[in-house]
Amino acid sequence: MRNSYKYTKMYSGGEPIFTEADVFTTVIPLSEAATATVGPTEELDPREQDKEQVKEQDKEQVMIQDLIQFCSVPRRRKEMQEFVGLAGRRNFSKKYIKHLLSAGKIEMTVPDKPNSRNPKYQKVNSEGIIS
Repeated sequence: MRNSYKYTKMYSGGEPIFTEADVFTTVIPLSEAATATVGPTEELDPREQDKEQVKEQDKEQVMIQDLIQFCSVPRRRKEMQEFVGLAGRRNFSKKYIKHLLSAGKIEMTVPDKPNSRNPKYQKVNSEGIIS
């Protein structure tokens, strides 16, 4: 409460109003100076933001293509993750491995055992045959 009085007087010249009922409320009056915009006033060009977003998407697409090529030889999830440089196992599996499996870009080396302890994944060549 002390700080509320101190800073409200300092910044807006008024006094806060405290109301104690079923719900405790505080009303802090603001002056014109207190509601002024702080920070840069120039507008950011949305095209610049779009360019940055496209660059990030392009980087991710290149990384996915590199990952698929990396799986030309059967690889474990951990090897794939280290190659890409990501730490979160669940996120990596959900975002990359499951996506690539469903898209038919990679395939499990032993599809009969999807819950095996150490599954390996490899690239599927263009004819749909495991390379």
